[in-house]
Amino acid sequence: MLKRLLTALILPPLIFFLYSCGIDLPEVTTKLRTPMGLVVYSSNDSFVLEWWGYNNEDYFSGYVIFISEDYQKIADPSKPITEKPKILNPSGSLPTISLQPTTEPTKYTAVLPITTIADDKGNRFFPNFQYYFSVAAYSSSKGIFSPLSNITNGIVSNQ
Repeated sequence: MLKRLLTALILPPLIFFLYSCGIDLPEVTTKLRTPMGLVVYSSNDSFVLEWWGYNNEDYFSGYVIFISEDYQKIADPSKPITEKPKILNPSGSLPTISLQPTTEPTKYTAVLPITTIADDKGNRFFPNFQYYFSVAAYSSSKGIFSPLSNITNGIVSNQ
């Protein structure tokens, strides 16, 4: 009986002390899911990008499209994602394509006319050149990106 009484009186404070001793609360991480399966093809003087996305996060704002004539400008892991060449939306901000969160995986398509697109540095793009593309989910409210999708390439032929 005395053993049970001591266990009941000593064990709870001891567990509380050990449990709270130097243990911080875990940080809440804010992440976005990575777009998958990016493919690029040309059609009527445009690049057509297709990918799958599943972003049900309430802070999800849309997708950012990255483009460059140099693979390393997108692929370089030492370069922050904010410095990689990307396409802005018509108002000059991010994301490239604004979307609402979804409740299931969704296939997205973006058509980029070669004669009218430019990256965030003002670089224009031309037919018969190879360009590299990647896509990332983006949150305007948190200012964060998902990891980049696969990087793939495409050429729009001059017809």
